[in-house]
Amino acid sequence: MGKATWFSTWFDSPYYHLLYASRDEQEAKHFIEALQAHLKIATGAFVLDAACGKGRHAKMLQRHGMEVEGFDLSPSSIAEANRLANKHLHFFVHDLREPLPKQAQYDVVFNFFTSFGYFDAPEDNARAFQTFAGGLKKDGILVMDFLNPTYIRTNLVPEETVKRGSILFHIKRWEAGGYLYKSIDFEDQGQSFAFQEKVELISQADFLKYAEQAGLTFLNLAGDYTLAKFDEQTSPRMIFFWEKK
Repeated sequence: MGKATWFSTWFDSPYYHLLYASRDEQEAKHFIEALQAHLKIATGAFVLDAACGKGRHAKMLQRHGMEVEGFDLSPSSIAEANRLANKHLHFFVHDLREPLPKQAQYDVVFNFFTSFGYFDAPEDNARAFQTFAGGLKKDGILVMDFLNPTYIRTNLVPEETVKRGSILFHIKRWEAGGYLYKSIDFEDQGQSFAFQEKVELISQADFLKYAEQAGLTFLNLAGDYTLAKFDEQTSPRMIFFWEKK
């Protein structure tokens, strides 16, 4: 896709994984359990974890008896995820904006933990939804887990310092031009580092539009990892469910 983007460098950095090491197994485990109770995915179903990171959700899906593939743009994340691989769990490097190698084969496609919204162009968001839809079988389900922009704006923490080992990460957050920005500055072994994240604050209406354009039918919207009913003001997440008719 041309020159390297910020998310292909920061997400591939060891410091990214160090900073977010607190994203724990229990959270993933409980969320997958809630999803399985809701969807009742059959044993042996073929599912995809799109933008899977190091595979913590994919691993839990496989433990529920599914045949799982996961992909991520970050080679280092996939190298780490491949330590979990087995005959029922496979990983590969792939860009969300490109068609999947396997078309119309997945029973469910998952996109967890705001692994979306990093692109500069709305066309790339639409292209990613075409990727999701293209991979799904007829009657397949897309599950997308994204932040709730309204909740984020209300509860934004402008500045904080996070300690990981001997490193102090100085973090600032702000909104501009429809994006949430986060600057991360720190020092390690006498060297200064500065990274910046940005994620588009995509509205519920825009998600519904992208999905409809990709031929997906809306089923439901939950508001947190227990799959409680969505509330615009108080729900921290937007967890969408769509079906490919």
